[in-house]
Amino acid sequence: MMKKGQIVEIPAESEIYRAEAPAFHSKRDELVWKAARRQYSLFDGFLVGEHDGAGRFRLGQRKGINVGGKKEPLYVIGIDEGDNRIFVGAGSEHPGLLTQVVRLGQQTDSFDDFSGSEDALQHGVQISFVPAAGDGEIAARLYRFDGDYFLEFDRLVPITIAENPFVLRLK
Repeated sequence: MMKKGQIVEIPAESEIYRAEAPAFHSKRDELVWKAARRQYSLFDGFLVGEHDGAGRFRLGQRKGINVGGKKEPLYVIGIDEGDNRIFVGAGSEHPGLLTQVVRLGQQTDSFDDFSGSEDALQHGVQISFVPAAGDGEIAARLYRFDGDYFLEFDRLVPITIAENPFVLRLK
């Protein structure tokens, strides 16, 4: 039998979204900080329901949360499988659903076209991010530090943007 887990709603106005950025010593430090997934806790929001297992949910998911009575639909913005807890935010523009920097990790095969100057990648290479779904191009900069790739977008994008197939094009 699956142990019931908690669904915690994080308000869009939560202090967690107003955290002041520290002084960064390098562009790498800034990108790592901005790309870090938020670590929510039960005390960041309020309990709105139960679920049958955190492993059944994905970031950005809207369907299957089964919490009614809300003005806007709830979206999964965080998952804690250890405590069997999911965190949700109301509305498609909730700050927990958006980011400006995505850490791609070590994508050696995918980015052979960008393996030019290491120095250029540390200063950022202008690229166009093209989702396979054909939702148009999004301007971004591609960085590489210590083998890890980062995308810094010109605007806020969904936290799930890099979970689906995409193409990067040099500008």
